[in-house]
Amino acid sequence: MLRILPTILTLANLVCGFIAIQQGDLYVSSLLILVSFVFDGFDGYAARKLHAVSDMGKQLDSLADMVSFGAAPAYLYYLLAPSDHFLVVAAPCLIVIAGAIRLAKFNVTPSKGYFMGLPIPANALFYLGIILSIEMDYGILPELYNNPVVYALTPVVMSGLMVSFNIRMFSTKTLSERFVENKFQIVIFLIFLLMAYLYKFAAFSYIVVVYVILSIVYSITFKEETQTTTG
Repeated sequence: MLRILPTILTLANLVCGFIAIQQGDLYVSSLLILVSFVFDGFDGYAARKLHAVSDMGKQLDSLADMVSFGAAPAYLYYLLAPSDHFLVVAAPCLIVIAGAIRLAKFNVTPSKGYFMGLPIPANALFYLGIILSIEMDYGILPELYNNPVVYALTPVVMSGLMVSFNIRMFSTKTLSERFVENKFQIVIFLIFLLMAYLYKFAAFSYIVVVYVILSIVYSITFKEETQTTTG
C-alpha cells in the first residue's frame, strides 16, 4: 500500500490545480497552487524512498504539473488582463504552450543535477507573486501590471526562459552534503526570507528573478570551468 503513496501525492497535486481553476478566485486559487507545491515536492521524494520510481509516475507527475503550474496560473493571470486587446488576452496562452513544451522535453531527457531552462514550478511561483500582490493591493506590482505592455510582455520573457534549454539552472532538489556546493541554494533561501519580510507576497516573484540571475551566473561559470578543463 505504501508504494502507491507517491501516486496519491501526485494526484493530490493535480486535484489542487484543477480546483484552483474551478474556483477562479485569485486568493483561494493561489493558495491551492501553493499546496500543490507541497504535494509536488513530496511525491518524488516518497517515490525514491519507497523504491516506487516508475516511468508512469514520471508521466503522471508532468501531467499534474501541467495543470497546477501551467494551466492554473495562466488562467489566474488571464483574469488580471488590464484590457481586452487580443494580444493582451492571448498572452497567458504562452504560459501553457511553453509549459507543455518544457515538460515534454523533460520527459524525454535523462535526469541531471541541474535544470535546463526555467522549471515550470518556478515560473508558476513568479506569477503567484504578481497575482497575490494585485489581489492584496500591496506594493508596486498592482500598478505595474495595470500596464497592458508590461502584462503582455511578461509571459513572452518568462515563457522564453522556460524553453531556453541551453541555460543551466541549479536545482534546489539536489542538495549536496558539502556545504560549499550548496551556496546558490543557501543564498536563494536567505534572500527569500529577507524579501518576504520586506515585500510580502511579491517576494515570490522577486526570488524567481534572483534565481534566474544566479542561475545564469551558474551557467556561465559552468561553461568557463568546462572550457578550462578541456582546454
